[in-house]
Amino acid sequence: DSMKNKVTFEVRIDEELYRKLLVASEKEGRSLNNQMLHLIRTNIAYFERCHGKIDPAKAVIPEKED
Repeated sequence: DSMKNKVTFEVRIDEELYRKLLVASEKEGRSLNNQMLHLIRTNIAYFERCHGKIDPAKAVIPEKED
């Protein structure tokens, strides 16, 4: 896993939701980054159970905004 390419992306989130996420992360014993990864992995697993496996090669990566 650590050998895979890492991607950084920005998320805009309102402050109240951000604060709640920080509290949830702390209660779950995870860093904010690890909590986000947990939530994303859980959501992708659910999506794939409902819709079938995702082929990552089909993803269109958006151009970076300046």
